[in-house]
Amino acid sequence: MTNSQTFGSYKERSGECEYLTLAFSPTNAPLRTRWRNNGLSADFLGDYVTTFLPANGGQAAAGSRQNEIKYAVTYIANELLENAMKYHERNVDIPIGIHLELASNYVTVSVSNSVAAPQAQRYKEYVENILQGDAAEMLLKQQEESAAGSESAMSCVGLLTMISDYDARLGWRFDEHPAQSETLTVTTSAVLPINNAPGASA
Repeated sequence: MTNSQTFGSYKERSGECEYLTLAFSPTNAPLRTRWRNNGLSADFLGDYVTTFLPANGGQAAAGSRQNEIKYAVTYIANELLENAMKYHERNVDIPIGIHLELASNYVTVSVSNSVAAPQAQRYKEYVENILQGDAAEMLLKQQEESAAGSESAMSCVGLLTMISDYDARLGWRFDEHPAQSETLTVTTSAVLPINNAPGASA
């Protein structure tokens, strides 16, 4: 049995709601020649979620609500995927996974990827800083550093935006890989409350 360590609002998959799970190998050479996320985009997840949302209220209000949730899910999914592709350990054949859950009042987007042990330790330290600090202040600071041309080893503007702008609850789980020494699998999850999505009606 592998050892696991969790941070933030991470919770196990419920398996009791509408869900979609995908996995792919990032070592596929043709993907590296394409433009976004090495040829990958999670835009379709926004459409997938809104397919199952009830159109409550007036038509205009329901349409606006669905568009806001669609945009939020699309943004979160693409940011998580981009981070996974950026920091994935490519020397081992471990797939990147995307999991989406749609419950009655929240959407959970999770992405998992492998990382080398030293990278995982740096990531854990950054995660602890996020959990102990003020997301809005940290976001402003990173935006200022980006504008000044500073490239931090672990830029997480997207994660901070999810917390600050979308009220998402983030969680992380680090698992030791049973077959690959010095390699961990990190799963980052973002829980987006549907009723509190930007522009959503209660």
